Formats: sequence, C-alpha cells, structure tokens
Amino acid sequence: MNSTAALSVFESAGPPVEDLAREAWLLDRAADGEISLFLTSWTGPVVVLGYAQSPDEADLDWCRRENIQVLRRLTGGTGVVHRGDLGVGLSFPADHPWADDIVGLYSRFLDVLEPALNSVGSEVSRLADPRRASRVRSPICFLDQLADTLIMDGKKVVGCAQTRRKGAVLVHAAVLLDLDTALYSRVFRVPEIDVLAGLAPAVPGGDWRKVGEAITAELSNQLGLEVVRRAAQPVPPEFLEPYD
Repeated sequence: MNSTAALSVFESAGPPVEDLAREAWLLDRAADGEISLFLTSWTGPVVVLGYAQSPDEADLDWCRRENIQVLRRLTGGTGVVHRGDLGVGLSFPADHPWADDIVGLYSRFLDVLEPALNSVGSEVSRLADPRRASRVRSPICFLDQLADTLIMDGKKVVGCAQTRRKGAVLVHAAVLLDLDTALYSRVFRVPEIDVLAGLAPAVPGGDWRKVGEAITAELSNQLGLEVVRRAAQPVPPEFLEPYD
C-alpha cells in the first residue's frame, strides 16, 4: 500500500467490466489508507446503472439486440450511457476530512472538477439553487440537477454519485464529452427532445486524457498530495465475480 502522502493515479480504456471491478478493488484498498484517482473512458456504448436503480428503467431487450453492455456501478444515482466520455473515481479512507458528510463531499469534489474543466476550455458552473431529489426521478443521471451537478447554459454536463463501505469512500463523476441524444432516448425510453434540452457535453469532443490530466492536477493541489502514476494490475478474481 502507498502512504496517504501520495495520490495514486490509474488510467484505463477498458474493458468496462474490469474497470468497474477495479473501482471496487480501489475502494477496498482505500480502507487501508490508499488514496486513488481512477480515470476511465470506453468506446462503448456501455449502459451503466446506479447501484440500486431498477433495471426496468432501461430497455434491456433492445440493448441485448444491439449488443450493448448493461452494467451496474458501486455508486448510487441513475443511468449513464458511456461512449467516449470520462469517468472519474476518487477513493479514500472514511476518516479523511473530505468524508465528513455526503453533501460536503460533493461540494469538495465539484470544487475540483469545476476549475479543472474550465481550464481546458469548458464554461461549467455550480447550480445556484440545487433541487432535492424527488420521489420520481429521471432514469438518466444527467437529467436530474441536484447538489452533485455541474451545468453549462442550463444543461447538465457532470453528474456525481458516491458510496461508503468498510471504512472507505468512493465519489464518482461522469463527465460528458459527447452526446448521442437518440441513443440516450432509446436506451431509457425518454423523449429525445427532453434529452436535448437537459444534457450537453462539458468539453465537446474533448480528449479524455487531457481532461483527466487537468482534474488530476487540480485534485493533487487541493489535497496537497504528490501524484504517483501507477500501471493497472490484474484485478483479483473476487472483484470480478459479480460480473460473471
């Protein structure tokens, strides 16, 4: 294990199953003191549902016919279609100062993402008056504008979620770099006009590695940790078992 004086940074372009399993592994390692940043991007499309989201909110039969993977992440919230976008996962011990409370963690995480994205040409901002989650939420993560949100021109471009377990915390962001409104509409059975009205890329056509580099630098600065880039090792079998 590394010490908490370092920020371990991993990058991966898939396979998606291994990346989701690796995120669970990094969360497990965080309980022993490791702080890690995991940056991912998949050619896709890959549909990823929130931890407790009903699978009925996606058209699973259509996804099966189109050979689109449907997976489930560790964190809560609702669905994302990953297609060349950027996933950002930060894992750290539960006794870290950032882990004090759920809303506070989102605020700190967005304090990293907002300036980082703007440094690479975006114009994202925080919500002035974030809504509370309603009982009836959109099945699409990006259509809910809550305290875990960054927007641009009134449209959601970044959504976050988190989970806490076994002495560790994971906070995750999906950063939209492109937008296929027809695909989102078809997967989640939401009118395409609603998708177009609610979503936008944070960095249209952006290189996920360049965007990830900006996030890494800002996070390192705010945490006061030295960046240590690490190669992705094979994921232990027990973390892959849920996807067998």
